[in-house]
Amino acid sequence: MYLAVTKEKEGHGLENIHIDEVLFLETLQNRILVHTTDSVYYVANTLERWLNAFQAKGQYFELVDRSYIADLSKVKRLDPTWCRLYFHDDPSVSGKPCNVARSNYRIIAKKIKDLK
Repeated sequence: MYLAVTKEKEGHGLENIHIDEVLFLETLQNRILVHTTDSVYYVANTLERWLNAFQAKGQYFELVDRSYIADLSKVKRLDPTWCRLYFHDDPSVSGKPCNVARSNYRIIAKKIKDLK
């Protein structure tokens, strides 16, 4: 599955990225940002629709906060103090964190544990 994304906020220059590259999606100022290991892209639609599309294709995306959906199968570390997910094993590497709602953290942590 590929996503049609753009690197420009205004939507210029569409390109396709494979779903396996996506770590998490975030809403920010009425835009959806797609985070990969080394880039940030923009897409149209809503988080809810993307979540439904990913789950329909058997992907392990979950709503972790009202503004974030994350691929739980790619999570390498959890930070219970700050309620964040990280997609890199090494804590010294400042990878992209994905915020988790404090009220949702235990549920998400259990889902990640169950995937492993």
